[in-house]
Amino acid sequence: MRTVAKFLLMLAILWSHTGLAQPRIAIIVHPQCSFTHLSIKQVVDIYMGRLLSLPDNHIPLPLDQQGGSPLREQFYETLTDRPLAHINAYWARLMFSGRATPPRMLPDSLSVLQVVSQNRDAIGYVEDEKVNSSVRVLFYLE
Repeated sequence: MRTVAKFLLMLAILWSHTGLAQPRIAIIVHPQCSFTHLSIKQVVDIYMGRLLSLPDNHIPLPLDQQGGSPLREQFYETLTDRPLAHINAYWARLMFSGRATPPRMLPDSLSVLQVVSQNRDAIGYVEDEKVNSSVRVLFYLE
């Protein structure tokens, strides 16, 4: 009986760890952008509309994923330590007051890769397994 209990416990532990692992998120930029590093705080400020100029004095073009995307939820919760509902409410207030516009919304990671690869001022996020040579990774969120 103990062997069966141990087996079931091990099976439950394995099952809980499979399929639940979230992807590592790559923060990406154009490969020829002039800056080589942004801090997490700078990325938070870009995505929250507080940083209006990049280190090279260019205006950043933050790219966001589709509204209901699990990756978007993971990105904001990891980056800001706040739930996505909080972020959406924040942007609703800013847009209503006319003080800022939210990041440009794209349908998926492939669209983000394409726009970043074609625009030196763009910054985006994708699953790390989707990164290719058309973009440069600044850092990973885990």
